[in-house]
Amino acid sequence: MHPRGMLAFLLAAALAIPPASLAQEKPPAAPQPAASVGKLKVAALQGEGAVNNIAAGTATQVVVEVRDEADKPVPGAEVLFQLPAAGAGGVFNGWMRTQTVKTNEQGQAGTSGLTPNDEVGRFNIKVTASAGARAGSIVVAQTNARRAGSGGRVTAGSSWKWKIIGLVAAGATVGGIYAAKRNGGTTAATTITTPVTVTVGSVTVAGPR
Repeated sequence: MHPRGMLAFLLAAALAIPPASLAQEKPPAAPQPAASVGKLKVAALQGEGAVNNIAAGTATQVVVEVRDEADKPVPGAEVLFQLPAAGAGGVFNGWMRTQTVKTNEQGQAGTSGLTPNDEVGRFNIKVTASAGARAGSIVVAQTNARRAGSGGRVTAGSSWKWKIIGLVAAGATVGGIYAAKRNGGTTAATTITTPVTVTVGSVTVAGPR
């Protein structure tokens, strides 16, 4: 072959074969859409609105139920119960502020060993459930009171005040009847008009002189 023809053949062959780097290069893969993460539904079955007794050291344990987006129970989910760090609240088993429990086959989990502290008032217990990448939370409200039905206010002194008023009134009535008998009359027409004054802490009675 003529040298000039050979050169043209080699040049054509070189142009027909792409470089190795270009042959191996591939277009970037399209990004895959992120999978949507479902949320867990947490509902309080027990403990919401409960009033704990500080004097007795008793509290209502919290029980919750965890369900998925299809409203089916989620067994094996981790449930974290968290008490306030300060103010009205309580502790778990004598000293812990948090407690983690796994749900049973019915998707339910509850606290144990919850006792109130000495602070009177309303507080919230934060409940967080998690299973894999799914999570959900609620807040359960409770109240600490000195005794059941007192609403956190000590009202023992009130009963003593009314007892004092009753004793003073009874004494004034007896005194009026005695005075009426000494005057030779009956007690039917006797009217006591002397005012009675009662002051909490000290009792002052203004009677006949």
